[in-house]
Amino acid sequence: MTDPPPGEPGASAERLTTVRSRGFFPADYASVEGGKIYASGAYWSTLRFPAFPAVLPNMSLVAVIEVPFHASYGDHSMQMRLVDLDENALGLEVEGIFRAAPAIENKYGQPGLTPVAVPIHGLVIERPGEYSFTLTVDDREIDRYRFRVVQVASIEMTPFDAELPGPADFPDE
Repeated sequence: MTDPPPGEPGASAERLTTVRSRGFFPADYASVEGGKIYASGAYWSTLRFPAFPAVLPNMSLVAVIEVPFHASYGDHSMQMRLVDLDENALGLEVEGIFRAAPAIENKYGQPGLTPVAVPIHGLVIERPGEYSFTLTVDDREIDRYRFRVVQVASIEMTPFDAELPGPADFPDE
């Protein structure tokens, strides 16, 4: 078995039978290949937009779910949601069912890890504030990722091919 986190009992009944999160975070892009997570632009804590409602064109939610040996081979429900500070659901809800099995190289009794990467396109955020992505497995929230959304000043850029003012545009005094 893997070592328990500091402060947690070793082989308690709860640890042996409860699904846990080993990691849950947003990323600009993520995928699962061969049991590994490949992520880019991960673990952001603040999103900045010049106007609202704002649209985050592309992102991924990433989770690594530890499934105890005794819960292997069973169906598990999973839900990822976006909520505000008051726990109001904000339209993003991903639901699914997964079944985990220990890897062939695992020792008897060792929990298995199930990596998940969910692409999300066109996430609308209505206003600045504090938000959380939540991860629920088998009707129990097992992790939460908090982040902020802020409004920033918009800077108007001059197009690269625009004609810029020259010396003749600034008369001598």
